[in-house]
Amino acid sequence: MFDLRACHVERTSTQDYLIHWRGSRPGQKLAVYISDDPDHYYSGNHPGTPVLYTSEPEVLVSNPDKRVRHYFYLESEEGEAVILAERRLSLQGTHNFRDLGGYEADDGRRLKWGKLYRSSKLSGLTDVDAYYVNRLGLTLVCDFRHVLEQELEPSRLGEASMHMLASLPVAPGSLNNFLESLHSGIIDVDDAAGLMREINRDLVASQIPQYAEMFRLLLSANQQLLIHCASGKDRTGFGAALILDVLGVAEDRILEDYLLTNRYLPVDAEIARLSTELADQKGTAVSEDVLRPLLEVRPEYIAACFEEIRKRYESREHFFESALNLDEEKLSILRDRYLH
Repeated sequence: MFDLRACHVERTSTQDYLIHWRGSRPGQKLAVYISDDPDHYYSGNHPGTPVLYTSEPEVLVSNPDKRVRHYFYLESEEGEAVILAERRLSLQGTHNFRDLGGYEADDGRRLKWGKLYRSSKLSGLTDVDAYYVNRLGLTLVCDFRHVLEQELEPSRLGEASMHMLASLPVAPGSLNNFLESLHSGIIDVDDAAGLMREINRDLVASQIPQYAEMFRLLLSANQQLLIHCASGKDRTGFGAALILDVLGVAEDRILEDYLLTNRYLPVDAEIARLSTELADQKGTAVSEDVLRPLLEVRPEYIAACFEEIRKRYESREHFFESALNLDEEKLSILRDRYLH
């Protein structure tokens, strides 16, 4: 068996792929296949011709086309197999574009790669980025930003994109709203982390209809989904957590995915920029102690969401059905569609 926590793909500085893997025994030989279509593997067809064989725990695979995304099928001599892809997509114009694939569900199946994505805003995508994203085959993009955010920084996916855009504004989670309150004295600068916990509780208390609509749209067809907001961390972080929870992923793995935002967002650079840019009328910079809790994610933030759910609903199943309108039949449809 593969140790799946040790199996992952990352991009090198030359845009080639470095695959890390660990099998059930040392020296195990592995065949590596590559495709730009994840359904090539999920359809049950033969994976094709290996690009290489290896027994090394790390292997470099040349990128045959840097304009598109690739997926990997690793097969051992014993016939065991695993499908892998990059967790974070290598884009120039947005930092936090990630695939939710690969996580294990409670029934032993795993989320399919190339079907469910989460991201920060898309207004900064380059032409190369837009081509790359369009080749993902997205059919549904849910934008959780406020309407004004969407108007000021429209998503840049290009005319070639065939997706449906769903505007699902989620009120809490806007940095601008917090900073306005900070300067007006409504919010105590010493409780930025406490404010973030309250924002996450409010996502459950008042914003669930937007997330329920996300699931309704997801059920309406065999969608390839992208959800995003501005930074892709709070409003999107909760949306991604709900998707993983509904599909049966354990809470510790949901937290693991949630915290990846701290690895991919340029938090320190944003703190340096905003500290002076958002100085008050006296020219006093906003301190790092205030900004850091706002710009990163912490375990207690997403924990506040789940605590609020447990407080308001009798069980996960009760929450799924009464709040998200997902009964057993709908849950089964989603799991059969997005698990393998």
